[in-house]
Amino acid sequence: MKIRIVIDANIIISALLGGKPRFILFDTKFEFITSDFTLREVEKYIPLISRKSGVLEEEIKRGMFFLPLKVVSHDYYKDYIKQAEELIKEIDKDDIDILALYLKEKTFLWSQDKDFEKVKFKINLLKTEDLVL
Repeated sequence: MKIRIVIDANIIISALLGGKPRFILFDTKFEFITSDFTLREVEKYIPLISRKSGVLEEEIKRGMFFLPLKVVSHDYYKDYIKQAEELIKEIDKDDIDILALYLKEKTFLWSQDKDFEKVKFKINLLKTEDLVL
């Protein structure tokens, strides 16, 4: 059985930049899930990723679709939005959707975002170094 992990935008961006997450994402013992909101957030950074990596924006966009991510819509986790808002809106409202997905999944959240450490709720937070083989 695969271990399901909710994945935040900063991990996807790191993978697209050639960081360690690009290897972890293809480890078959894991199943990665994210929100469509998260992918839209990543898309905002494509010009920056292109400049830093030297890869054309169109190639980065194509590469995103090869990442082994299950992408879910807002409807999938909408029942957890209110709880996520209460937990993180004062810290970073852009993290509401990914936190709501995490609350729905009741699994792990992979992120390098320190804002999740400030939430007054126990999150099974994984950092990249926790997953490096």
